[in-house]
Amino acid sequence: MKNLSNLNLNNKKIIIFDLDGTLIDSIGVWNNADQKIIEMFGGGKIDIKTIQSVRDNFLRDNQGSDIYIEYCKFIINKYKLNVKDSSKLLKTRVNLANEVLSKNIDFKPGAVQLVNLLKQLGFILVLATVTTRRQLNTYTTDNKKMISNMNINDAFDFIVSKEDVINKKPDPEIYNKIMNYYNVSSDECLIFEDSYTGVLAAHNAGIEVVNVYDKYSDDYREKINSLSDYYIDNFDEFIDFLKDYYSKRINDNIFDYDKKKII
Repeated sequence: MKNLSNLNLNNKKIIIFDLDGTLIDSIGVWNNADQKIIEMFGGGKIDIKTIQSVRDNFLRDNQGSDIYIEYCKFIINKYKLNVKDSSKLLKTRVNLANEVLSKNIDFKPGAVQLVNLLKQLGFILVLATVTTRRQLNTYTTDNKKMISNMNINDAFDFIVSKEDVINKKPDPEIYNKIMNYYNVSSDECLIFEDSYTGVLAAHNAGIEVVNVYDKYSDDYREKINSLSDYYIDNFDEFIDFLKDYYSKRINDNIFDYDKKKII
């Protein structure tokens, strides 16, 4: 892994962000939702850490456009749940999660400031997520806390969600789609990801990736570190990097401090 000071932004045009676990702290919500539905349908009380590990492994190793239906089929068998309809289980899962996602979830510290700064600097911003359009609507229409801080639809120039790809991360399809859309090379892109699956997808696409720390990815920390190009504990670190990076390049007219306020 390289030091962040080695990152060269001169040829970067597209900055890509993952959503869940990267821009927003939402992974724990899905862990709790899975724990509740497993117990609700007779699977007993399963440890949160086990639930996440099982889900991460399933989502990493399985592909397909109906991945969340397949996941519900999987946990019905895995935990011997008293329900046969995977669609019903998925609806229950989403409803449980949405109770929290629509009210309590917010952007991670520094996320809004970084997105606004990168936009000011002229980068094209893309959101690349395996979450559904329906779930995105929760963040853009129902979650008043998030909307008051930043509207995702306004902040990003291009949004790619679960419905837009056949193969999900760690397959690089989502990132290849973005490069094809903008007709750019991998060297002209930079990705922010939190999870092993996301970092692996970036690596498979040949794009430099900044790993953003998320505690729910700690079980894969060694693998993440081996694949990531850069690492930050929080977004404030990258904001500080940008301040330093552009302050050294004022003579290159890349950033005019007299005309633009960066925070």
